[in-house]
Parts: sequence; structure tokens; C-alpha cells
Amino acid sequence: MDIFFIIKDYAQTITAGGVIAALLISFFTIISQRRHNNYERLVEVFKMISDFEQREARKSVYTAFRIYMKRYYNDGLKIGGKTYFAENLPAYKGRVFLDVFRDPEVLNEMQLKENELQQDVEAVRATFDHIGALFATNTIPKKPLLKALWGTGRVSWICLAQNIFIERDKRETEFYMNNFQDFFDEIEKYRNSHKPKLPSVA
Repeated sequence: MDIFFIIKDYAQTITAGGVIAALLISFFTIISQRRHNNYERLVEVFKMISDFEQREARKSVYTAFRIYMKRYYNDGLKIGGKTYFAENLPAYKGRVFLDVFRDPEVLNEMQLKENELQQDVEAVRATFDHIGALFATNTIPKKPLLKALWGTGRVSWICLAQNIFIERDKRETEFYMNNFQDFFDEIEKYRNSHKPKLPSVA
């Protein structure tokens, strides 16, 4: 066999091997970079949730909800409190929602103006809607996120669900804060499979 062809074949083999190796290196580099980016996003979410203003906003939301429920419910029976009658969205028409964060007695006990409490409400629901969007688009690791935030996310939705339904009716759109609601649904699945089962919250 001609030595020229041997060298040519050998060179082609080396070239092909080099291309394959380069592709493999590129592939693993991309995977590694993606994992790094996901980790960075996860850290950013944790920082956002742990931010002082966010923690204070959640505290206000939880406190207002607790006051409303304690003041206006007795053995599961509602005995008062500000409500909202839905009349815009067909899906909600005729339903009555708890207007927790505009209730005068709640505001009075918390010594807050309505717009002050609304700012906290908006901050919490917007944050969780953003987290829900990241979760839905797979731009953040799902399992670590659920493990870390299932409790906080669940309590926040329970407190804010009625408020979100009110805002949907006022804005005449069923899609307002959908990412937050979808995230809550995933939280419920996670909770039911990992924690002691409790009644689901509608």
C-alpha cells in the first residue's frame, strides 16, 4: 500500500477524532454552563425571597389574613368582614370573595392605610408570579425550589388567593397571576407526595 494513502487515511482519522472530541467538549461545556446558570438563578430566587422588604411584606400579608379569619369566622362560620361581589368575569360572576386587605377592621388593627397594605400584597404576589414563570419555563431547578419554598409559597397563596380572584374580576381577565396559581398547584402535588397529607386548599 502506498505510504501516501496510509498517511492520508491516518490524518483523516485523526481529524475526524478531533472533531468528535471537540463536539463532546462543547456539549459538556454547554451542559456545565447551563447547570451553573440554573444554580445562579436558584440563588437569586432565594436572595429575593430572603430580602428584608419581601419578608416584611409577607409578614403583613400573613398578619392581615390571620386577623380577618380570627375576627370574622367562628367555628367555620363567617360572621362578617368586607367582601367583594364578582360581576365581570363569567367564570366568577355571582361569587363572593373575601376582601381581606381592604377590610377596615384589619387596617385599623394593623395601623396601616389601605395603600400601604396593598403595596405589600402586590409585592408578594408579583414575586411568586415571577417565580412561577421561572418554574414553568424550566429556567430554574424544580426539585430544589419546591423543597425550599413549598411551605412559604403555599401559605402565601392561601392568604392571597381571594385577593387574586378579586383582581381578575376587576381586570376582567382569568390569566392574572396564573403563574403563581400554577406554582401553587405544583406545590400541592409536591406536598401530597412528600409531606403528611392535609386537605387541599381550593
